[in-house]
Amino acid sequence: MKRIIALAAAALLLAGCGTSDAEEKETLRISAAASLMDVVAALEPVFTESHPDTELVINYGSSTKLRAQIEQGAPFDLFLSASSADMDKVVGARLIDADTVVPFAENRLVLVSADTVDSDVTDLLRSPEGNIAVGQPDSVPLGIYTKESLAAAGLWDGLDGHLVYGKDARQVLTYAESGNADLGIVYQSDAAISEKVEVVGKLPSGDTPIIYPAGIAEQAENQAAAEAFMEVLTGDEGRKVIENHGFALPEGGK
Repeated sequence: MKRIIALAAAALLLAGCGTSDAEEKETLRISAAASLMDVVAALEPVFTESHPDTELVINYGSSTKLRAQIEQGAPFDLFLSASSADMDKVVGARLIDADTVVPFAENRLVLVSADTVDSDVTDLLRSPEGNIAVGQPDSVPLGIYTKESLAAAGLWDGLDGHLVYGKDARQVLTYAESGNADLGIVYQSDAAISEKVEVVGKLPSGDTPIIYPAGIAEQAENQAAAEAFMEVLTGDEGRKVIENHGFALPEGGK
């Protein structure tokens, strides 16, 4: 009986040690635009190699949705946005430390299709015959950029009745890849990583450049880890990954 009690006590002691070790592991919470999914995935092993005691918890979505979550009190340490406007709003609300904000990538819009298309981009959009997947134009940065670009070219109004809306950049890409939409307007970076669609052509640039800024929370629970991830993102390895995934570096980023 004493032996059983002793073994049970030892097991409890070991269990207690395991719990203590798990509790010591730090967490870095990142809210990242859906279009950055592959970039962050590529940088995760680079970061964890030098920070093995830090666990990354990543929340992906449209930048506008992520910004709304931040405004509503969702926990985060680092915000990687596909929209300078959304970053400006959380900075203005003093939820992001303005001194930490830095642009790390740029993007542009392209028209894609799962089928081979020979027509010119302007012709396809001026006289659409099928459905075109785009981001929600009122709430998703990709959709906002798309509407601005096409409206400036006089092509937006003519697409009424032909649009299929996606909740974020990756859903728009999925619609085009699956054939649920005949065409899709996506970021160049998303087209670059897809093996299921071909780029038909580039869209005209809108008045608002597509810049991706990063910023650290004013009340970050893991300030040091957030700063360390930012260093990886904006350093040599991060710049290489960004370019390899179809993004451009911001002016002065090379």
